[in-house]
Amino acid sequence: MKVSLNFLVRIMGMLALATFGVYLGNSLSGPNPSSDQIRATQLLMLAGAGLGLLVTPHITITPIQNLLRRARVVPLTDIFIVATGGLIGLIFAVLLAVPLAFLPPPFQQYLPLVVALVFSYLGAMTFATRKRDLSDLFLSRHRVATPGILPGTITQPEQSVQPRRYLLDTSAIIDGRIATVVQTGFLEGVLLVPIFVLTELQALADSNDDLRRSKGRRGLELLNEMQQNDVLPVEVLNVEISGATRVDDKLIVLARQYTCPIITNDFNLNRVAGLQGVKVLSLNQLSEALRPPVSQDQLLHVVIRSEGNARKQGVGYLDDGTPVIVEDARHLIGQGVEVIVTRLLQTQTGRMVFAQLKNGIAPREQQASLDNHQL
Repeated sequence: MKVSLNFLVRIMGMLALATFGVYLGNSLSGPNPSSDQIRATQLLMLAGAGLGLLVTPHITITPIQNLLRRARVVPLTDIFIVATGGLIGLIFAVLLAVPLAFLPPPFQQYLPLVVALVFSYLGAMTFATRKRDLSDLFLSRHRVATPGILPGTITQPEQSVQPRRYLLDTSAIIDGRIATVVQTGFLEGVLLVPIFVLTELQALADSNDDLRRSKGRRGLELLNEMQQNDVLPVEVLNVEISGATRVDDKLIVLARQYTCPIITNDFNLNRVAGLQGVKVLSLNQLSEALRPPVSQDQLLHVVIRSEGNARKQGVGYLDDGTPVIVEDARHLIGQGVEVIVTRLLQTQTGRMVFAQLKNGIAPREQQASLDNHQL
């Protein structure tokens, strides 16, 4: 039979406070207690047992679980800084414990403990509020001039203490282009995949909808390939964000705690994160920046692949996949034509190019017109 930790802690708390109730009752009753005093001692024992049974998990297990949960999402440097502040506060408390020991009782017994707790808390909170200044001070101590190097001499740049980290969103993983970007070597550091993003991918992979299921499986396969290639380390963060239910909100909270950007293709996440001061790296924006420029009145050669939505329109594509909507080219499907760009339209999903046939006629019609003129 498996016994839970919560049950054991309740039993231990019940026994401890019941014992304390008996000790308190005996101390107040004296060596020869009366029947009323014995009854009062028994009531104190029962009260202590009931109180221990009810409140012990809330003052032991719950605070420890909350502390461990917060410790998982707090950077290690912040924990080190807070612990250092608390230790320095304890050192000052030890120095004050010497004069406090000469105070009359009960101050000499309890006041040093109170002072130690207060100074430890003040030291930890002071270092926590000034952690950025302390980090800058620590880094500046390492930026000393190297002996034998003259001022102005170009030296090798110092390596960062911690590698740069990037949070991966579900949309960026499903998209698949992040693997290609990593292969190019433009990103350096560590890719972080929170456990809730992995859970969302698993839910997509188990979906009844074929499209959603294929997207989820594609994302899981991509993460597996990226871990095996080992071009850039991919780490899974086993953290839970309290107070947020949506994956986007959890990513923003985690990005602010880790001070790292989010890689995503989600337009709404890009906007919301930007409003909250979180840096976002959009693969769509990167793709748009690397596309070859197309300007108005530019002459292009495209092959009409399909018909457009409007009447008589034909649709061709540039080498990068940008659609070119050509007016009065529906009857030229399968032919290569020269067109002139008339208008460019930028949308959330990409760029669209509108064009018209050069001189308003197709190449075959141009040749036929030239032959008739010669005749």
